[in-house]
Amino acid sequence: MHEYSLMEQVIAHILAELKKVENPPEGSSLEVVLRVGALAVHSEAATRTAYEVLVKGTPLAQSRLNLTIEPVTLTCAACGYAGALPEGTVDPHDQSPLVECPRCGAVTPVQGGRGVEGIELRWE
Repeated sequence: MHEYSLMEQVIAHILAELKKVENPPEGSSLEVVLRVGALAVHSEAATRTAYEVLVKGTPLAQSRLNLTIEPVTLTCAACGYAGALPEGTVDPHDQSPLVECPRCGAVTPVQGGRGVEGIELRWE
């Protein structure tokens, strides 16, 4: 259900942007490149299914979704460690998640992983 709501918003945004495009290339296929934070989706498969269901009957009906799930990252101020966190490390419902640095154990806030991080439309 969460993914469906997210994709409703994404598709509404894309459709509004498509209305602004003058003379979109005819006969070409549209690829929607979407980067979403790992905390914004619980299931990649559910996100893809929501997209497929929601684009039916719209100008996006023949488009292809290129979906990238961006990981939650950590940059430790104490030791300088920087890297992606394994899936499931952070509760997606926690508004200000803190985790222990895997190198030094310092409690550190996480970065990224929330919401839509980028949308790009590509005609081929």
